[in-house]
Amino acid sequence: MGPKVSFFISLSIHAVLFISYYLIRNLNPENFSEQIKLSLSKGQVPSVHFSLPKNQGEGQDTSSNSGLAGTPEAEIERFKNEIHFPPEALEQRLESDCSWEVMIGPNGSAKRVTTIKPCKYKVFETHFKRSVSSWKFQLPEGNIIIIPVSFRIESDE
Repeated sequence: MGPKVSFFISLSIHAVLFISYYLIRNLNPENFSEQIKLSLSKGQVPSVHFSLPKNQGEGQDTSSNSGLAGTPEAEIERFKNEIHFPPEALEQRLESDCSWEVMIGPNGSAKRVTTIKPCKYKVFETHFKRSVSSWKFQLPEGNIIIIPVSFRIESDE
């Protein structure tokens, strides 16, 4: 594809976006508090920046889709979806199943973490405690939850 064709395609896409923005804005102007910025510089790739008004385009909270929103079960799943496999354990192909009891403290922080089922390798224990110490649970202070985590390497074999 030649440079003229690339430029024409890029210009067409930007023109359609720009025209669409103004048509939509004129139909419903109270919904737009931010702007679309189009940056064109000689010798650079053109870029378009979109900014949505606050609380627009965020969608539903994923924990509310399960029907368990605000429950200990939903919080456990929310946390488990955010904990990652420690890279050093992945390199060594280490795996383990572990469980912890967590007491919720002020502002949703983990006040007390007790090991129920210890991990085979210390790297998992350290990683869990580091992750849970920075996590904010959406449960009232004093709640106690049990978080089982299965550190497994999934393969296609």
